[in-house]
Amino acid sequence: MRKVVRNKEIDEELEKDLEQWFRGSLLLLAATRNMEEYLFPGVNESARLSLYFMAGRLLLAIGVIEGMPDQSLFALIHPGPQKPDIEKGHLFRSLIQYFPKLIKGLICQHLNRSSPVLAILSVLLSGTEGWVCYGIAIAQYLFIGLVTSKDKALDVLSQFDAAVARQRQEIETELHLRDAARTAAEAHLETMDPNVESL
Repeated sequence: MRKVVRNKEIDEELEKDLEQWFRGSLLLLAATRNMEEYLFPGVNESARLSLYFMAGRLLLAIGVIEGMPDQSLFALIHPGPQKPDIEKGHLFRSLIQYFPKLIKGLICQHLNRSSPVLAILSVLLSGTEGWVCYGIAIAQYLFIGLVTSKDKALDVLSQFDAAVARQRQEIETELHLRDAARTAAEAHLETMDPNVESL
C-alpha cells in the first residue's frame, strides 16, 4: 500500500483497512484447499487430505475471519432488518417507505453472516467451487471494510450511539412485555378459586 497505491486522498483509516483486507486475502488464499498442491508440492495427497492439514487450514481461516477489518462494527451499525414503523391509517404508505429499509437490512445481514461461511467453504472445497467461494468471500469483506470506513467518516460515534440505543429499546420493550405477562398471570391466579388453586 505504501509503495504502490499511495494517494494523498486516501486517509489513514481507509489505508489501514485496505492493508488488513489485503493481508487477510493472502492468508485465506494460502488456507484454501486449491493452494495446497502449490504450497506443499513434496507432500503426498493422502497427507494433505489428513485431518491435521484440514484443521490447520480451518484455524488459519478462522484467524483471517477475525482479522478482517471492521466486522463487529459493521454488524453493530447495520444489524439487519428493523421493525416497521406503521402509521395508523397509512398502512400502504408505511410499507412502501419500509421496503427499501427491509432490503438494505437483509443485504447487510446476508453480508455479515455469509462472509465467514464462504471463507470456510473456500478452505473445504476444491476446484471451481473453492475459487468461487474464495472470490465472493474476499469481495464481501472488501465491501464491508469500505462501507464501514465511509460510516466512520460520516460520524460513526453518532451511528454507534443510535445503534446501541435502538438495541437497548428493543431489550426494554421485551422486558416490559414479559413483566406485563407475568403480572397478568399473577392477577389471574389471584382471581381463581382457592380450591382450584390448591389442586
